[in-house]
Amino acid sequence: MIMIDKKFAYEELNLLPIWLNKTRPKKIKHALFNIGLYFFKELNVSIIVPEFEKLTTDEKELFKNVHVYINSISENSKSLRNIEDDEIDLILKKNSIHHIFFLGSINSMGLSDLDANIKSLPSLDEMLVNPDMKKKLWHDFQSLLRDELKGNN
Repeated sequence: MIMIDKKFAYEELNLLPIWLNKTRPKKIKHALFNIGLYFFKELNVSIIVPEFEKLTTDEKELFKNVHVYINSISENSKSLRNIEDDEIDLILKKNSIHHIFFLGSINSMGLSDLDANIKSLPSLDEMLVNPDMKKKLWHDFQSLLRDELKGNN
């Protein structure tokens, strides 16, 4: 007969007394973000979505559609997941991002020292509830591309 260690069983059942519980889960200090980086000839664009893993299926589908469209006209793109607050500015500086679209709240962002055009847009949920807000994202992105094409001609 194999005996299971009581401490192991208590840990699995989360029943350890607080003075014995030394393996507490690490508290996450920052919200996690998903970043889409899109590179055009002279234009680098980023779309940042907070707490991507917590999005509903419809919100993820909307973001996927936005990503697929922008990716289809981008010369090079990549998607980064689960980025913490303090890593975002480093990633954006490293990739020399010129235009940043935040989908949702940017309260904790410290990106004022970036040389970038930062645009805060409604969250994906707000865009699903109000299609006019979805049109705003589309319009802002189309305006950016149009202005960039005019500037290069």
